[in-house]
Amino acid sequence: MVDHGQNRHLKVQTLMSVTFTLLELIATTDAYAAADDQNQKEAMFYNIKTASLLDNVTMIKTVNDELDCAFMCLRNYPQNCLSFNFGGTSIDGKHTCELSNSERALEPHRMQSREGFDYFGVEKVYLSRYFPCLTSPCRNGGSCVNGPVLETFSCNCPLEIRKLPYIDNKCTVDHGLVEVGSPVQNVFYVAVGKKQLNYDEAERLCEILGATLASLDQLTVAYQAGLKRCVWAWLIDATVRYPMQTVKPNCGNMIGIVGNEFPRDKSNEYDAWCHKG
Repeated sequence: MVDHGQNRHLKVQTLMSVTFTLLELIATTDAYAAADDQNQKEAMFYNIKTASLLDNVTMIKTVNDELDCAFMCLRNYPQNCLSFNFGGTSIDGKHTCELSNSERALEPHRMQSREGFDYFGVEKVYLSRYFPCLTSPCRNGGSCVNGPVLETFSCNCPLEIRKLPYIDNKCTVDHGLVEVGSPVQNVFYVAVGKKQLNYDEAERLCEILGATLASLDQLTVAYQAGLKRCVWAWLIDATVRYPMQTVKPNCGNMIGIVGNEFPRDKSNEYDAWCHKG
């Protein structure tokens, strides 16, 4: 296992002068680059002792120290270098510098312990500019895929609710269209319009709200704590029921949980009882 402690940071900027301070942070500049905004590059590297990211090596060079290795990575950043393995053991005053076009955050399974080497990876705040999925931009359970071109991504969105369509490419929905009842014992009523949800959409709506379809037992507990609403709504067993605290015509004409144990056709449309917690 890799010990992720003892981290040190190395910050490299491409400006005209060279300065560095070695404390918890090593900050420096690279004299090779022009000082105009277009050519400036900046990256901050974190350090993991006695570890390396295996494979994806784009270049192996001998260098004087870790700063030389960092500069070399920066020159190839981000297309051909996102991290580097630095050989701490000196051979005739030189060290091995292995540049990689991958990074621990992108391929954590490639990290392994390695005596004599330290790993330097790009901090997430810099890396996420080129790999947006690191910031989890997809909403409502969407899965993010980094694009073939740096700084691009796409979201694979789960089932779309017909009456609650996605409003952008990040799987975002308009929560203003959703009616959410007050929770009782973590059970609450939800709807988009009236009786507009088939079973799968009801399940999906609860998921968007960080919940699941409620069970009969959960609805019963909520009913015993005072929940009431005269409207058919899906439960997780594909039955539709509702709780009544008083007798009302057109609402089952009874007190208790109205409904039966027979599952409905999942293509039918009702509202939903969700449970969160």
